[in-house]
Amino acid sequence: MILIAIGAYLIITFILTIVGLERNSEGLKVFLLSLVLTPIFGFLYLLKEKRKAGNIKYYYCSECDYVYPLKMKHCPICEEKGKKVKLVKYESPYKLSEVYTNLSLA
Repeated sequence: MILIAIGAYLIITFILTIVGLERNSEGLKVFLLSLVLTPIFGFLYLLKEKRKAGNIKYYYCSECDYVYPLKMKHCPICEEKGKKVKLVKYESPYKLSEVYTNLSLA
């Protein structure tokens, strides 16, 4: 009976760790909380912590139709050709695809 309880305890701990890894980068902390204290503390920690993924901003070049996920002032492809084209910032790629039909990702 005790082996079943220990096995269930460890399985729940590993499940919470996997969920913690998928939700944010705190999988080790969730694992240690669940293992040392109880899985209830690990679960409460997961509920308390929000997703830590940041918003990606996209930068679009209107001259060569490239989209960059990095912050740059001017398009590097156009700069090689001798043109300085300022990149336009967008929060969502969906807004970009609605406005522009031909896009190339860099």
